[in-house]
Amino acid sequence: KYVNATNTLKTLLKQRQDTGRIYIHWLDEMNTHTPFTDKISQSNLCKEIMLPTAGYEDVISVYSDYSSDKVGEVALCFLSCPVAGRVTEEEYEDVAYYSLLMVDNVIDIMEYPFKQVEHTVKARRSVGIGLTNLAHDMAKRGLSYKTLEGKNYMHRLAEMHSFYLHKASLRLAREKGVCDWVGKTKYADGWLPVDSYNKNVDLVHTQDLRFDWEGLRKEILEVGGIRNSVLEATPPAESSSQASETTNSLYPIREGVVLKKSGSGITIFQAPDWDTLKGSYEMAWDIPTKDIIDCYAIFQKFHGQGISGDLWTDYSKYLDEKVPVSEMLTNFFYSTKMGLKTWYYQNSKAGISEKEGSSIESEDDGCESCKM
Repeated sequence: KYVNATNTLKTLLKQRQDTGRIYIHWLDEMNTHTPFTDKISQSNLCKEIMLPTAGYEDVISVYSDYSSDKVGEVALCFLSCPVAGRVTEEEYEDVAYYSLLMVDNVIDIMEYPFKQVEHTVKARRSVGIGLTNLAHDMAKRGLSYKTLEGKNYMHRLAEMHSFYLHKASLRLAREKGVCDWVGKTKYADGWLPVDSYNKNVDLVHTQDLRFDWEGLRKEILEVGGIRNSVLEATPPAESSSQASETTNSLYPIREGVVLKKSGSGITIFQAPDWDTLKGSYEMAWDIPTKDIIDCYAIFQKFHGQGISGDLWTDYSKYLDEKVPVSEMLTNFFYSTKMGLKTWYYQNSKAGISEKEGSSIESEDDGCESCKM
């Protein structure tokens, strides 16, 4: 049986716009720009984790020791996020190393519900080290999500993040050994993120590479790989942003003050340095979707996994508050062109509270794996 592809896509995008919670991923990009040689079939709920999985023949297999390639696999990933703007370039190599060391130790000491899961997790040692607080960092520097200068800065930050994570994983490989399943990755052959990214992203910035990737490749080949099967993934970082007093993930802010609602109650959250930087912060509603896509694409260039990428719509900007389907299609195809792997929430401007300049947000409790 056949269906009309255009009509199906339009239906998908309309329902996503209406509900805000239909998430999208591009499986082709997920399996192209990745260090894994095994097939990736899905992401996690928050759309940043992209690891190989395999089905089980029966329930008993989950409880048994790993004995053959026919046994299934559950994907687990371990997360951390350096805070953009709080780590200098001189400090970044050390911060990347100790972030990775911390997560590597967690892999070894945590208790696993199933022996088979423990085996595959320790054999792959997949991690997702992302970035958070980008909006605050940009505001402090007087940079915009919409300008070439801002996008060039994002490129410098994204490259530095990935490069030093690879250096850290290489250092851990020398100290503790490469991961057991390095042969199931492209790292054993010297793969790096700069090899397989979607080259269209280079149309939106003018920043040259700043680090010695070829020298790093040579070192990785000499060691036979790195400590981890994959390194980068940026989660929503919603809960941890409140604890660390940071803007979450790569997102611009929605308002200067928001009331974050979750199962544990309502928390008043103010953007860092709001009193002094309110003139420098950009609201998500005021940034064109194209520029948000460019931001994600730049970081995706250096991410072995993905990004929990939200989009924003201010309905007041449209006639009768209806977003044209043509615009939805344009955003979808532009994301495809730029090499995005996923879309997470489609946010709509609504729920303005009685206090001017604030709004009510629902904290993302949908995915326990994204809480750090």
